Amino acid sequence: MWSSVHRLFRNDRAAIAPTVALALFGLIAAGGIAFDYARVASLDTELQQAADQAALAAATQLDRSDGAQARATAAIQNPSSTRLASNITRFANDGSSNGSSVEITDITFCKDFDDTIADTTTACTEAAGDSDSAFVIVRTELRTANYAFTPIVAAFSGTVSASAVAGVQSSICNVAPLMVCVADNDFPTDADIGKGIIMKVAGGNSWVPGNYGYLDFGNGNQAVLDALLGHGLNGCQNTDDNQTEPGNKNATDAINTRMDVYGGTGSTKNPSVCNLSTGTGCPAPNTRKDMTQTMTYVIQQLTSLGVPPAGSIAACGTAATGNGNPNPSITYTPSGSFANPTAASAPAGFPRDTCQYSGSCGNFGDGNWDRTTYMATNHPGISVATVAAAVGKTTTTLTRYDVYNWELANKASGAMNTSQIGATTEVLPRKTTGNGANQKTTYTFTKQCSFPQPRFASSNYPAEKDRRLLPIVAADCSNLKGKGSAFEDYVILRVFDIFLPEPSMQRNWYAHPTDDKEIYGEVVGPAETVGGTNGFQYYARNKPYLVR
Repeated sequence: MWSSVHRLFRNDRAAIAPTVALALFGLIAAGGIAFDYARVASLDTELQQAADQAALAAATQLDRSDGAQARATAAIQNPSSTRLASNITRFANDGSSNGSSVEITDITFCKDFDDTIADTTTACTEAAGDSDSAFVIVRTELRTANYAFTPIVAAFSGTVSASAVAGVQSSICNVAPLMVCVADNDFPTDADIGKGIIMKVAGGNSWVPGNYGYLDFGNGNQAVLDALLGHGLNGCQNTDDNQTEPGNKNATDAINTRMDVYGGTGSTKNPSVCNLSTGTGCPAPNTRKDMTQTMTYVIQQLTSLGVPPAGSIAACGTAATGNGNPNPSITYTPSGSFANPTAASAPAGFPRDTCQYSGSCGNFGDGNWDRTTYMATNHPGISVATVAAAVGKTTTTLTRYDVYNWELANKASGAMNTSQIGATTEVLPRKTTGNGANQKTTYTFTKQCSFPQPRFASSNYPAEKDRRLLPIVAADCSNLKGKGSAFEDYVILRVFDIFLPEPSMQRNWYAHPTDDKEIYGEVVGPAETVGGTNGFQYYARNKPYLVR
């Protein structure tokens, strides 16, 4: 018995227990710290991801148009079901009234952001409004993770927040290198469709609504002309790098080829520039315009036969026919040039908005044009109401582009027949050769002919956008003076389509003569692709990116 007691006193196998008991508080504290601070770290990650996604979502709305800031705010602060970005937290357990939803409490919009400056607030140059908002700073609400174990060491909770900065990088793609200044940053709206717009070259350092300029994609004047002869920029260009400047640069000559007018210089003067495989330099299938071609007919016959009768003078576009002379000498010679129509024949083309002839509405028209005279001149017996009903419009909403497409659709029924404008005129003096019974007289007749279909070059459009639709850039030019750079001096708002009712040329018979450097267009609406689908991400691409 005494030996057992002795062995008990000598046993040291449980000697560590007091040490473990003493160390237990430290072990629990260490484990608690690891668990609770891992929770805080996870909460921080959740909030940072929420801030990043919110900043990116807000940045997608910064298109520089009116309401951009409001849309950006709504994208991340609207009710969760309608937000572009909505996030939750699984690690906050603070009993917030927002539940698991992560809310954005602070939003700041910046015109510029210098990422080399560490302090976010200092790095931001605050935006004045929608039109110069290029960056957004967001901050999440404070959220708390109440500790489960760490209170043993007198630490009860961890509170964190997160912020993020995002911008939007805009690119412009596949457009004609033209921009026009607009008065309203929402232009064009549905109410603008069908209105005429006179685009004029900017003068000096002054840019006003209606002025147009060229987007320099980096390859000089020839690249601008090539893009206008073709289908625009091939690929995309960062809009922040775009330069613009006033000046004509023969751009209207390139645009006129779309209406079968090759009256410029160099390649724009030569119809052979029309490439049927690409459509470059080719006209549209409907080339109706307020211009006529002078057709010249030369008939030589025996003087004794008298002046050739009217039937000897062929219809516009065809060779003269025989006149009974068994061996007539008849030649058909197109003049190869266009002549200005007289005032009486001016409505043969698509007219401008009536108020723009009188000068009462400036560069932006009201959409009211002389539909009745146009139809009576070009389509006798067919009323405006008939065409409007056919295209689903009313007599007051029928646009020039509507009529243009109606003519194409009714081509087979004669809607695009060649016609004579005015009377046939004999050119004097007559020339005679020979004597007596063998004397011959050469008669020269001219007539003005309207050709609503291509005559000088061929059109080729099975899979291409109609050449009389021109996708151009609407720009806010409030800060633009002379040559400028995108965003610093002007802001690209959006790409829209215009219909080209007429070639650019000198016209002196109107109360307000036109200039061959002007571009006249009718607003069709936001630019569409070749197939008529929405042009979003085809003509312009906005890509948000995180700055920090």
